[in-house]
Amino acid sequence: MVRSGLAPIWSPTGIFQRARRLLRQPGDIILTLRIGLFIWRLPHRLRRHPLPGLLDSIRAGSRPDADDIATGMERIIRLRRPWLVRHRFGSHNTCYTRALSLYRFLDAGDHDFRIHFVVEPARSPGERIRGHAWVTLDDQVLEEPGRLRAEGLTHEVYSHPEKSREPGQNGETATLTGTQTDAGVRSR
Repeated sequence: MVRSGLAPIWSPTGIFQRARRLLRQPGDIILTLRIGLFIWRLPHRLRRHPLPGLLDSIRAGSRPDADDIATGMERIIRLRRPWLVRHRFGSHNTCYTRALSLYRFLDAGDHDFRIHFVVEPARSPGERIRGHAWVTLDDQVLEEPGRLRAEGLTHEVYSHPEKSREPGQNGETATLTGTQTDAGVRSR
């Protein structure tokens, strides 16, 4: 059995050890609570608001300053991890939640920062299609669920902010969205 070197989780020593690993700067306490509240409220907000409007409001919120994008991304991932591994929020540990939390809290400055929603077609007849999400910074994927994009296994359904489209793409997107709704989407 591999030991982590940490005391039991609910002992005073264990709580202190985990907090020291998680909270590295003064603003981390507030930011981890903001991330937790965001993750907790996300399903309700998704049910009540159309996706484009929700994404506009998410990007309009204030974001924590970071020395650089890599540092900011590491901080957000570190501070959201406890919320995603807890049993109460376990069902929220999907690529959608991870992408939306990065999209909400990462300060990308003047870079081209987008969130992408894609479908992975069924591999065999009768199999459900799967949905995925990730964010890109200047067309570089920041946190992708697996190797899907590199292997060309997905079809983009929506990105925010939307890129200007070529004249034939709107019909193709509508078809994929209709297929997604009819077949149901399961995330990894």
